[in-house]
Amino acid sequence: MKVLLNTESLVPPLTGIGNYTYHLLQELTRLPQLEAVECFNTRGFSTAQAALHACDAAQTQQSPREANGLRRVLSALPLAYRLRETLRNGQLRLNARRYKDFIYHEPNIILKAHPGLSIATVHDLSFVHHPHLHPPARVAWLNQQLPNTLARADFLITDSECVRQELIERFDVAPAKVRSVYLGADARFRPHSAAQTEAVLQAHDLQHGSYVLFVGTLEPRKGVDLLIDAWCSLPEPLRRDMPLVLAGGSGWHGEALQARIAELTASHGLRHLKFVPAADLPALYAGAGVFCYPSLYEGFGLPVLEAMSSGVPVLCSADTSMAEFSAGSTALFERGSPEHLAERLQALLTDDRQRQTLATAGLLRAKDFSWQRCAQQTAEIYRLVGQ
Repeated sequence: MKVLLNTESLVPPLTGIGNYTYHLLQELTRLPQLEAVECFNTRGFSTAQAALHACDAAQTQQSPREANGLRRVLSALPLAYRLRETLRNGQLRLNARRYKDFIYHEPNIILKAHPGLSIATVHDLSFVHHPHLHPPARVAWLNQQLPNTLARADFLITDSECVRQELIERFDVAPAKVRSVYLGADARFRPHSAAQTEAVLQAHDLQHGSYVLFVGTLEPRKGVDLLIDAWCSLPEPLRRDMPLVLAGGSGWHGEALQARIAELTASHGLRHLKFVPAADLPALYAGAGVFCYPSLYEGFGLPVLEAMSSGVPVLCSADTSMAEFSAGSTALFERGSPEHLAERLQALLTDDRQRQTLATAGLLRAKDFSWQRCAQQTAEIYRLVGQ
């Protein structure tokens, strides 16, 4: 089998789809059943190894602020989505003969023009359920293009059974045409002792086991306001002993949230670390007393799995894909309810035994997930499609 993968999302700092593409590509190159794995983006075509090397090099050469700023500027340009699509479709048409025998896998939802077999990964449908939480241009583009992708694809992959069922029920996709493949966590995310986290936590003025952590983009759909509301309602001594630490850059419509964070940093001791180097994240996760991820909707929820893999008790939203894959190994609160979140958070922070029970359960459950397994299951779909 020969595979062609779109790597346009491999732009540092890597977001959810970028992480998926990077780790999937890395593991696919290690599978003996794949004869070739090649990639394309706006700059042209390359081998998988070259694409991975270019991403690694870019992460060391470009500052996160520059990368995010450039990405936001380009995305805000009029007709940006149409222009990108035109460039990629043009590349594929010009190279149609060379790649006609390749199975094209699109990891970023919308299929490009390819004359051969095609597979698309649909990570989530948040732009359908919560359009007001996304840039209007992106919502319009995805709503216009998704039906074409669903019709053209020879097979579809989702990150969870939740999203699989949404495709079946909302878009009438044939059940046999779509399969859920869970993501994995990098092996770097594992339990650390206080001695092992000391250097990183000292740099951020934190103490091992003595903070509530959120990692992700600070934007409305991630439920950060809910978490702030819940944490602010806790008794002052508990807030002082377990400060809320937010690690992540600002996302779409994040201006009001950033202003609120700045105010609470001064008045309540909230901590915003902004961008955290990838090398620091494992220790930051492992040093948390509780990891909380109050997102309203996720296709999977990779930070939850990373925290579970780090041996940290996790609190996340019920009735989501996160509750699905964690399968009882995380504490849950009623999605969208700051009152219930505050209740569950206080219960966890004041009960060492409950935190330890959750940490142990999460770590055990996390062992069922890996990027290697994700790649193997994805390759099995390639085999089925190529028969």
